[in-house]
Amino acid sequence: MTLVELMVGSVISLIALATVVTVYSTTARHAGRQLREADLRQQLTAISALLAKDLRRAGYRNFDPRVTPVSDNPFTQAGNRLRLGAVDQQPADSCILYSYDLDADGRVGTGHCPLRGCDRLSDGDNVEQFGFRLKNGKVQSRYGGRVFTCDRGNWQTLTTANVIIDALHFILHTDCINLAERGQACRDDTPALEQRAVEFRLKGHIRGRNVIALELSRWIHIRNDRLVEPLP
Repeated sequence: MTLVELMVGSVISLIALATVVTVYSTTARHAGRQLREADLRQQLTAISALLAKDLRRAGYRNFDPRVTPVSDNPFTQAGNRLRLGAVDQQPADSCILYSYDLDADGRVGTGHCPLRGCDRLSDGDNVEQFGFRLKNGKVQSRYGGRVFTCDRGNWQTLTTANVIIDALHFILHTDCINLAERGQACRDDTPALEQRAVEFRLKGHIRGRNVIALELSRWIHIRNDRLVEPLP
């Protein structure tokens, strides 16, 4: 074999090796991007499903309507009913609070009782005051605390460090039905039934890779309507 033949053979080998390396590198980058996209989609889809499943139960109470008035539902009263808010320095309506009768005892579980004791419509044996919020690029869920607000209590992060949440926005839709005067608009002096739905938008991206982003939106009908009675 001559020196020229050896050099030609080496060049051909180097070209073939460069082609293999290029194909491998491209494949690895493509696979890495697909894995990151799949991770982002899985996390946002799981959060969306959790939100939808839990929010549908807002306002539920286990009770016997023959014994207990429907209007005596503590899960739809001022301190526990479904409402929107936000943490300081976070976008408006990026937090939602709600409650429901998780243990079917008819009382709101607050996880604690004050020194004077819980009132007749609450107890401290579990936590039934829930919420989701956006804080510093993370979605968090409420699991306890003495104050039921968006900026107080105990919250846990649902997203991993490599996922940044750009937006979590809730819209509360209500439809009021006048129970005393059919076909008439609701008034403060007549009982009414408030039907509710929540629309939310969830948007996020992979940390350091803004091009890998995803946005989801969903409309959730609240199964338990809220009875509003006129003040005495």
